Amino acid sequence: MRAKILLISAFLTTASYAADLSFGVKLFKDGLYSLASKTFSENIESLSPESFKKYYKYIYLSFLKSGDFKNLKEFIRYWEKNFPRFHRGELLSLKTLLGLKEGKPIEELIKKDDLTPLSIKDKVAFFKTIANFPPSSEELYYLLSIASKDIELKGAVKESGLLSLALKKATEEGNTSLADLIFEAYGRWFESPEERIQFVKYLERKKRFKDALLEAEKLYKKYPSDRARLELAKVLYLNGKYKEALKLLQNPKTEEERYLKAWCYFKLGEARKIPQLIGLNVSRPQTPEKIKVLLNFYKGKFELKELKKLYPELYLKALIFSFSTEIPEKVGSLHDLGYIYYERGLYMRALSTLEEAVQEGSEKLSMPRTLFLLGKLGSVNADVVSTVYTELMNSYQNTPYYAEAVVPAAKAYLLKGNTNLSLKLLKYAESQLKKRSDEVKKLIALAYRNSGNFRSSVKYFLSIKKKDGEVMTFLPFDLYQLGKKEAAYKLLKLYLKRKGLYPEVNEGRFIYLSKELKKVKELNKFRFSSPVTSLLAAAVSNNLKKIKELLPSLPEREKIAGALLLATALERKNPNRAMEYLTTVFNLSTDENTSQYAKQFINYLAFKSGNLEPLLFNDPKFIAYNPENSIETVDTLVSKAEDYVSVGEYGKAYGLLKLALERTSSQELRKEIVKKLVYIDLKRRNYSRALKDVKLLPLKNQSDKDLKNFLRFKIYLAMGKLVDAYSAAESVKDIKNIPKEERETFIAKLAGYYKLTGDREKALELLEKLVSSGNLSKLAYDDLINLAIFAEKEGKLKEANLLINEAMKKAKRKEQKVESLFWKASLQAKMGNTSEAILNYMKIAYEYPDVEPWASTAIYRAAQLFEEKGDLKQALKLYQKVVKLKRGTKEGEIAAERVKSLLQRIGKEE
Repeated sequence: MRAKILLISAFLTTASYAADLSFGVKLFKDGLYSLASKTFSENIESLSPESFKKYYKYIYLSFLKSGDFKNLKEFIRYWEKNFPRFHRGELLSLKTLLGLKEGKPIEELIKKDDLTPLSIKDKVAFFKTIANFPPSSEELYYLLSIASKDIELKGAVKESGLLSLALKKATEEGNTSLADLIFEAYGRWFESPEERIQFVKYLERKKRFKDALLEAEKLYKKYPSDRARLELAKVLYLNGKYKEALKLLQNPKTEEERYLKAWCYFKLGEARKIPQLIGLNVSRPQTPEKIKVLLNFYKGKFELKELKKLYPELYLKALIFSFSTEIPEKVGSLHDLGYIYYERGLYMRALSTLEEAVQEGSEKLSMPRTLFLLGKLGSVNADVVSTVYTELMNSYQNTPYYAEAVVPAAKAYLLKGNTNLSLKLLKYAESQLKKRSDEVKKLIALAYRNSGNFRSSVKYFLSIKKKDGEVMTFLPFDLYQLGKKEAAYKLLKLYLKRKGLYPEVNEGRFIYLSKELKKVKELNKFRFSSPVTSLLAAAVSNNLKKIKELLPSLPEREKIAGALLLATALERKNPNRAMEYLTTVFNLSTDENTSQYAKQFINYLAFKSGNLEPLLFNDPKFIAYNPENSIETVDTLVSKAEDYVSVGEYGKAYGLLKLALERTSSQELRKEIVKKLVYIDLKRRNYSRALKDVKLLPLKNQSDKDLKNFLRFKIYLAMGKLVDAYSAAESVKDIKNIPKEERETFIAKLAGYYKLTGDREKALELLEKLVSSGNLSKLAYDDLINLAIFAEKEGKLKEANLLINEAMKKAKRKEQKVESLFWKASLQAKMGNTSEAILNYMKIAYEYPDVEPWASTAIYRAAQLFEEKGDLKQALKLYQKVVKLKRGTKEGEIAAERVKSLLQRIGKEE
């Protein structure tokens, strides 16, 4: 009876145990691996041989998939102890996988000698288990490498699926070393059409073209698909068998096939067949209105309405150069607009416009003129002065002050815009008070010209004995209004030789008159000061040699215009040279219409001349589909693109980068390529394409989002859309996610933005972060100087000093050297280094006396410091110097007051 009970008990225990294992299998099949793992782990020690062999795979897969490596280790120990000969391949793979999870190098875990004794079945099982839990690319490389030395192991790798998995991983990651090992050792073991095509591509990449041809022919014979046909045609091309390739491409179905066929024609010397094949338009393009207007401007034909719409900056210059009396609305450069208002006698309007121009930023050529005019206009408060003189002249006519006040009052009324009253006072001063100085005559002339009486203004201008720069500028203008063009021309010609005031204004007018009077040959005898007038003179005189000479140094707009002028002039005479200039336009063009025009013009000239190379090699797709490029690695394509960028061939670079982007699935590499595409777009100012290209970025994580927002910031900033730019900038969560070489510049721009918007705390926080980085040398001069001034005002003198020192190193132009030295002196004064500050202020005065307003202001600051030190005599000398330099200006008047005050103090002390 007892034996019967024990037998029944044992049966029930076994049945219960078997039920638990079955339950674990059900959990595993439903994907509940953690629960399955827990169930199996509780039953490992009591496994019978039959149960082990039935459930072992479910058990170890549950442990692996749930990450329960502790119980996996116990299971492996149990397996080795009780069933060491059972499925040795799987056991060995589990020990290997466990060792990898524990961080051990694969070279220590598995050797070739561990695998060779295994049966074929166990070898396959080893690699199959590994394939289910694939290791890293480096570990795969090692496994495939040791297997490649044994025929059975190679077969097992293929049979297990590990080979296909490794190839997929190598392709996705762009891992060429792993891919090369796979194809070198296993290439002829592949059977699927896709894998065999990849093997052919590998042979092409290794330039084993004969082997590639053999494999491609076998592939096409077995799998006669379009893909296999294209690959065979490509290999035939690479073997120099262009005619045979053409036979396979008789009816191209895809863009890639058409371009491969085009390359065959090119190699066979039949390039004329290419345009029709790839759909290139080789007719002469219609010149877009924007280009017509630009070229007409530089030919001296000013289409004012069109210029105003398309080139507002050139519209204002056209008004100035063509002696126009038109008063424009707010458009174009504020520097030129302010000058026009000044010349028309709208002095208060000119003052506000020029003040705004200074705030907007520096135009190297226009800024000195603007500062000069501001000095003239800003020295008199017209409202106060006109009120004072009105009271004086109404109530104190019998005093000696009345007669002395007439001319100054007239000048004040003139500035205020009361031309009639000003003229009456001036005529009274001339006739009754016998005031007939050059100053009075000039004021009368200005009053007449402001009221439109050019005949009288000319009369008075001519009567001036010592004609200053303004008289020599305004007199030709007024003569022109009277129809005396010849006289205006002679005066301008004479004045240009003196290199006097308002050079660009007078140069432009001289060129315009030269064209009107048909004296354009005279232009070749002059050197002009600005890019606009230099190109204008060369184009008006049809001096192609001069345009060619100017071209390298011209800014972008003038360079495009110059290149187009040369291209159109050489169209028939030298089409190859014309295409070179059009290539310059294509690479520099700032909008799609200009770019497309240049490209189509190249197509036309190339086809017409029979030299189709410029046509083909400026087509990004022709470059991209070059079979010789298709065998290159992604890294090589990117490298070639960078070479093209370095020589300014952005179109070719863009095509190669697009091809590289299509070829790689590596997220990191795609990010780098997209970044380069956007930088090319920015270089060419193709902002609409840049915004499209930035959308190609993968957005897997915050790092990707930050890079996208950073690039959007750069694009919008370049477009002048500051709100959008800084909105994108503020969306960057971690500065470490943007390119390392751009971080400091980004922080500086963002700090500058917060400074301008009044967010001092954020600006200071970024400023301190920037300075603490120790990488100030990466910043541009303007960013350094602006932040240094901000830091000084906020009392961050240490930070300001570091910034200003770096700005001084970056200063290249004379104006920058003076500006940075000035602020260095200002900072030294605040830090208590008075002597050093004075020395630097005086260095500006002595070494850069012509750079205003810095030079005279530096002397004034030095005088203030001497006065603070109690060295009144030194201060007096410097204030007197400022009075002479700034006579007739606000600064001069303040300095004069200081002179009076110091003379009194010195007199009392003595």
